[in-house]
Parts: sequence; structure tokens; C-alpha cells
Amino acid sequence: MPDAPESNALSTWNALPALARRALARGSVGRDHLVGLSAELLSLAASAEPAARARLAALIQDLLGMAWAANPLDGDLAQLCSGQPWPGWPRLPESVADTLKAYANFWRPPPTSDPWWTLPGDLAGNGERRATLLSHLEAEPRNLFWKSEAWGFAWPRADWVLADALLRPESWPRTLTPVRLQAQAQALLARGEASDALTALYGVGAFFPGGSPGLRAECLLRLGREAEAVDVLTESVRRAPWRTSEVLRLSDLVSGAAKETANVPGSVAVLLYTWNKAQELDESLASLAASGVFGAGQGARLWVLDNGSTDATPQVLGGWQARLGESLSVLRLPVNIGAPAARNWLLSLPEVRSHDFLVFLDDDVALPGDWLGRFGSAVKRFPEASVWGCRVKDEANPLVVQSVDYTPQAAQPDQEGGQPMTLPTLHQGQPDLGQFTYLRPCVSVTGCCHLLRTADIERTGGFDIRFSPTQYDDLERDLRVFLGGGHAVYQGHLVVGHKRSSGQLAERSAAEIGNATANTHKLLTKHSASALASLCQGGEALLERDMERRFSQLQDALPIV
Repeated sequence: MPDAPESNALSTWNALPALARRALARGSVGRDHLVGLSAELLSLAASAEPAARARLAALIQDLLGMAWAANPLDGDLAQLCSGQPWPGWPRLPESVADTLKAYANFWRPPPTSDPWWTLPGDLAGNGERRATLLSHLEAEPRNLFWKSEAWGFAWPRADWVLADALLRPESWPRTLTPVRLQAQAQALLARGEASDALTALYGVGAFFPGGSPGLRAECLLRLGREAEAVDVLTESVRRAPWRTSEVLRLSDLVSGAAKETANVPGSVAVLLYTWNKAQELDESLASLAASGVFGAGQGARLWVLDNGSTDATPQVLGGWQARLGESLSVLRLPVNIGAPAARNWLLSLPEVRSHDFLVFLDDDVALPGDWLGRFGSAVKRFPEASVWGCRVKDEANPLVVQSVDYTPQAAQPDQEGGQPMTLPTLHQGQPDLGQFTYLRPCVSVTGCCHLLRTADIERTGGFDIRFSPTQYDDLERDLRVFLGGGHAVYQGHLVVGHKRSSGQLAERSAAEIGNATANTHKLLTKHSASALASLCQGGEALLERDMERRFSQLQDALPIV
């Protein structure tokens, strides 16, 4: 806990309340994640004895400070940080307290009757929203509400003109300089200017809790200064072991997992199905071929199932057959049978099943050259796993993370409409600045690029066709794997670009939304409530065991921890 600096990291971690360990084993990033945990700890502190209450108060204050440091333009978070829930609450440093008081004077949301609140939030409304934001930044340059809204609009679209407009130094009161520099550091790093971002962070100093070690470490790593990054993360973990996202990053750097590649220990079949995406398919196959997996070394084979395409897909595949020769086999169906059935069709081929490992790829991905070597490293470090996946980003804007590791959590019935579980959303609502670059076990990974062990297909089975035409068939299979005693592994050092955008940037038809909603219902009702509860508990235990393993390894490698 915060007042026990003489303890090592593992003992401090184990002294945290169980609910804190469960939540923080998932990670120590994500605004809603940290705020929600703080609220739970606040309720716990209300009935705690004085010494424990004081420790919990210090932990809550640090968690909220971490959330604010990651979202410095969020006025609601600033207000939470300035709160004093009970007499004797830990006093903030004077500079922070003064800044928070000033912050409140410059956070001025418009009234609920303002047209801003009714502007369309879909792609069609982008132009109007952007114009409105620029207008308000010009008319109210010191209103932090509009700066916050502008940043939330700018970074998912890589709109650096808008970001520059909200960060102009002359539009900020001097009393909020640390906040401006923190936001500026994030924007600079987001656009790839690590050196300038680091300079801005030095200007912020230790204003935010811990001095934003994760952000500083990412700057240093991008500048090739790994030893300094390790020092920054080590000091952070020593001081605050509950900063688990930094524990994950540090342990992979120290163990070598951050850079390691290896051959997959066996033969590999790459499987891909496609429907009416001729151009995206061509680009995906180009990145696959450029990675060299079909040559000497791994010697993979590729099977592509054309799921009844009516565009130029047959011509594209014909061209690639001429280039890849016997490394590529093509199957063509007269109609689209949907994703689960297409996957099962490929799995049924005897020549496919003769391989030790199977990789499923979507037809709209961009693969890095070391993608299979990264999977090989994941298999080497977690040979007992059944599924290995990766970090998925928007190809158009790599700041937008589509998928990371998933370990479902039991939902609060009064908050989630009675659903027995939900998927974590730590990666949503923030740019990817290194927070999810780690390798660890989990319950599920995304299906757009994932590796399976062929022998496990016999035990767990293929993909459930009830999830046709697509959506959640890969997740559902991962749940079966876990309920059967297996687990997945997330290889966050492998980043795959996905050509289809996600979240607020995605164009989704009413039919697609309806299908996803229906498949969500199928997913949550296929297994009993007790099975899903057991899955959530087992997943949390898996993450906690992994966290304890990392603390022990770090203690051996870095005695200061």
C-alpha cells in the first residue's frame, strides 16, 4: 500500500484488497476502469478501520491521479481528483491543489439546450462537429470543455490541425501549464514526435502521480533508450506495484519477450476465407507473401476459400496462384456460407489437418514481416496454450486499437441489464501509446489473425455455425477452450493492421448492428450462468497468477523491486 515503501513489490501487491487485485490484474489504464475501481474502494474504505482507511484513501488518490494524467483535459476527472470524501483525506501537493482550483474555473460545458448535444455522432456528422469545435475554440479559447471535446474528436482521426488549435500556448491560462504540457506530450507522441514529447514531459515534472512513467518509457523506447526506459518503469513499479500496465511492460523488457521472435514449433497452415473484397484481399496476400513465411525456414502453406464472391476475387486469386505456386491452394464455393462454416470447411480438409498449427487470417489485414516469428515466441513462452492472438489496430490510424486481450468479467446485473458477463474495454477511448504492448495469457483473443494448435481442434471442435454469417464465432470458441481447461495468449508485441475501421469511425448498417446484437444474445445464453460465472472467476485467477509470476521474476532480475 502507499505507506509501505520498505515492502517489496509482491508483498505490497498481495496486501491490496482482493477486489483491487482482481481489477488491476487486468491493467492500470482506462478511464472508466480506474474510476470504477476507485468508487468500489471508496465504498470499502467506509467500513475500514482507520489505518486501512488511510491506506485505501492514498491508493484511491493515486488511481484517480493516474486516470487524470492519461486524460488531462477531462474536467470531470479533475473534479474527482479534487474531492475530499471525508475528513482527514490525504492532502494534495499545493501545486496540484491550486491547479485543480483553477481548472474548475475554466471547465464550462454548454447548457443541455445547446445544439452541440444533438449533433449527429456518426460519420455523416463529422464535418459539422469539426466546424463547431473550431468555432468554439476560436470564440472560447480558454474553455477546457471545448479543448477536451476537440481532442476526443482529433486523435481517432489523426486530425493534427484540430489538435494544434486546442493546444496553442496563447489559448491557455498560465496556471494550467502542467495540464497543457501533459496534453501536448500525448499529442506529440501520438503523431510520432517522441523527442519533443519527452521534452514536454520533463516540463511537467512530477506534477502528475509518478511523473507519467508509462508515457516517458514509451518516448524513451521509441528513441532507442531502452535502459533508461527500464529504469523509469522499475522505479514506478517499486513505488506503486498497482501500476500493473507498467509491470507488464517492464517484465517483458527484462525477460526479452519484447524483442523475441522464434519459429513456430511445427508445420503451419495459413487459412483465409473471403467474400467480395478483391482489393483488400490482394493487399492482404501481398503483405502475407512479403513476410517470407512460404520460403525456407517456416515453410508455411496457404489455403484460401472464396466464399461465393461476385467481384474480381477469382482473378486476384488466379494471379496469386501463379506467383505462389504450390504454396497456395484455392477453393471456390458457389454461395456465401458465412464465416463459421467457411472456417469449418477449411478445417475439414485432410491436407490442412496434417499441419501442427493453423493460422486464421481475415481478408483485410496488413501483416508485419515478423508476424509468424512473434507467434513463435508466444508459443515458446506459453506452450500449454491452445490459441495465440495479437494486437489489432485500424490500418488507417494505428492509434486506434480494435482488439487486445479479453478476459470477461462478471457484470453487475443492475448496471448491465442482467447480462452474466461483459468484455473489458480498457483499450477504448484512448490512443495506443504503448499501454497494450505485452505478452500474457488470457481467455480470448481476436480472430482476424490468430494461431491454433491442430490437436486442440479435435478436443474443442470448430466454430459454431449459429453465429453466422459472422461476429463472435471466434470468441465463442475461445470460451469453450477455456471452459475445457485451456486458455489463450495475447501477443501484444505483434501488431496487425485491420482495414475496416472500428468504433465511432466505422460505418455499420442496421443489418450488421442487428446481427451483432443477436449473436451477443446467443453468446450469453449458450452457456449456463454458472458456467459463465466460473469462466469469469477462472480468467481473473489466470491474470492474478501471471501477475504474481511477473513480480517474482522482476524481484530476481531487479532486486530493487
